[in-house]
Amino acid sequence: MGRRRWANFGIAIAISGAALFFALRHVSLHRLGHVLWKGHYGWLLPASLILFFIYGLRALFWGQTLSVTRRVSFYSLYSSVIVGTMANNILPFRAGEMIRALYARKLENLPLPLLLSTIFIERLFDLVSLSLLLFLFLTTGGQPLGHKGLWVIGGTFGLFAGLYALVQGRERILAFLDRSVLPLARGHHLAGRFLSMLEQALHGLSSLTSPVLLLRLFLTSLLIWFLTLLFTWFCLITFDVTQSPVEVTLAFLVFTNLALLVPSSPGGIGVVQLAAVYALAPFHVSDNRAVALSLVNQALVIAVSAILGYLFMTRSHLSLASIKNQAMEMALPEESAETAGRKEGP
Repeated sequence: MGRRRWANFGIAIAISGAALFFALRHVSLHRLGHVLWKGHYGWLLPASLILFFIYGLRALFWGQTLSVTRRVSFYSLYSSVIVGTMANNILPFRAGEMIRALYARKLENLPLPLLLSTIFIERLFDLVSLSLLLFLFLTTGGQPLGHKGLWVIGGTFGLFAGLYALVQGRERILAFLDRSVLPLARGHHLAGRFLSMLEQALHGLSSLTSPVLLLRLFLTSLLIWFLTLLFTWFCLITFDVTQSPVEVTLAFLVFTNLALLVPSSPGGIGVVQLAAVYALAPFHVSDNRAVALSLVNQALVIAVSAILGYLFMTRSHLSLASIKNQAMEMALPEESAETAGRKEGP
C-alpha cells in the first residue's frame, strides 16, 4: 500500500511539474515579479470574505442533502467543508473529499457511504453549474456551441437522470442483489457489509427524488457559483484584468475549475497556471499576468482554508494523520476482530 501511495503521489507531482513547465515557458521571472509587485491587493479582502460565504453555502447545500436522514449541525457541516478543502489543497487525487466525509463522520457519527453519496450529489450539481457556465461563456463570446458543448451539457443531465432512476428503483435493486447475487458469496461477512453500504449510499441520494429539494439545491448551487464568479472578478481586478469582464471572468473560472479535475499535486499547482494562460490568451492577457493571477488566486484559497482548517481540527483534537488512520481501521474492522479472537483462543 505504501508503494502504491508513493507512486500515485509521484504521478501527481509529475503532472504538476509538466503543466508548470508549459505554463512558464514564455514567462519572464523578472516581469512576473513586477506584475506581482504592482498588484492591487486590497481587492483580496472582499474576495476573502466571499470565500467564507461560499464555504457556508456549501455547508448549507450539504445539510439539505443530508436532511433525508436527520438534521446535522451547521458547525459540523461548515468545519467539514473547510477541512476537506484544506486537504484537497494538500493531497492528490481529490483525497480531500474522503477526509471531509471522515471528519464529518467523527463529528456526527453518520455512515460513511451516506456521507460520500451526498458529497457526490454536490459534485454533480457543481458539474451542472459548470456546464451552464460553459454554455454561457460560449454564447456571450459569440462562439458556436458546437458538438462538444452539447455533449458536455447533454451528458451531465443524462447522468443526473440516470441517478434519479437508480434511486427510484433502489428497493428493487437491493432486493435483486439480496435474492440473486449475494447468495453466491456463500454467507461471507463482506456480502452483508456490501449490501448495507449500498443501501446507505442509495439512501444518501434520496434527495434527488424530491422536486422541492431539487429546486432548493439547484438555487443554492447557482448562488455558490455566482459568488465564485464574484470572487474570481475581485482576483482579476487585482491585476487590472478588466477587459470584457463577463467573458474573461467566465473563461478563467471555467477553465481553471476544469483543470482541477486533473490529478495533480499539491492543490492543482501547474495545471491551474496552464489553464489560466490558455483561458486568458484570447483576451490578450500576457502569460506573466495570467500566471501571477492564478498564483494569487490559488494562494488565497489555500491560505484561508488552511488557517480555518487548522483551527477547526485543533478544536476537535484531530489531525489529517489521525483521520487517515481512522480510515484504515474502518477498512478491515472485522478482520482485526478475527485476528484478536485467534490470539485470545486456546
